[in-house]
Amino acid sequence: MGSRKILLLSDGSQIFTALSRVFTNEGYHTLTTDTPQAAIQALRCPDFQLFITRIRPDRPEPLSLLKALRRRHPQVTAIILRGEQEINSPLEAYHLEDDEEVFILCGWPGLRRLVASCLPH
Repeated sequence: MGSRKILLLSDGSQIFTALSRVFTNEGYHTLTTDTPQAAIQALRCPDFQLFITRIRPDRPEPLSLLKALRRRHPQVTAIILRGEQEINSPLEAYHLEDDEEVFILCGWPGLRRLVASCLPH
């Protein structure tokens, strides 16, 4: 198995603690950061293949980080998690570039399948 690294930018919710634990148990290498600045620092290491965050209307900073990520590391796939009330920001993220790969999901099974397809064994 190759190096399968995931960077998680937490929004302070327990979902990111759970994601880190689940993906680590499934054999992925995960790093969770709590601020966009820490995520930018972590992304200086070009080894991450996947970036997962959540953009909420009350916390739009990850959208700026996503734009910077696409400029610096276009090969990194980004997954944006959203709740039912969080529609506009992920749609804006989807339209950053013509080849943007941003997925809007809900539910564990869909997320696990998507991560497995982005980071195959």
